[in-house]
Amino acid sequence: MTSAKQVAATLKKAIEFVIFESKWLLIPFYLILVLTLAVYTYFDIYSFVEYIKHIGSIDKEVAMLTFIELIDITMVANLGKMIITGSYNSFVSKSHGNDGENVSSGMLKVKMATSMVGITSIGILSKSVHVNEVQWDVLYKLAFVHCIFLLSAIILEVIDYMHEKAERFHVEDEKKAEAKTEHGK
Repeated sequence: MTSAKQVAATLKKAIEFVIFESKWLLIPFYLILVLTLAVYTYFDIYSFVEYIKHIGSIDKEVAMLTFIELIDITMVANLGKMIITGSYNSFVSKSHGNDGENVSSGMLKVKMATSMVGITSIGILSKSVHVNEVQWDVLYKLAFVHCIFLLSAIILEVIDYMHEKAERFHVEDEKKAEAKTEHGK
């Protein structure tokens, strides 16, 4: 009977090891995202160089639309970087030595959702510059998607707030219980 329990315990440890160490299989996905971000950066730089080449022939409206597009590109790149570092921090290693990159998975979701709100805001803004040339159903659809992201961000923030508050409450209860135990000795 004892050897059966030992075999079961050894098997359990092996299964747990495989399950929890499978986190390292995520690394290639993060590296691919980093390389994709590098390609995205290349096209952003290329577009900017082309913009500068034609600087003498563009008007204020084109400059404004280009600026809005560059903001959009930057926000998408920030979202990608946030997903890469936040996911690595949440799922692979919290002890990576970059203290500024440590965020909870709840806060990561909130940041991602608010980034999506920003990106959809820029999309609506760029379309509304030529509001007479854009079909209203397109603007309605963009506004609907924007509202969905906005509502999602608000809901995620409320959930994250409640989770953090519950954790603080739990920690305070543990401290009170420890204090009572120490006073009883």
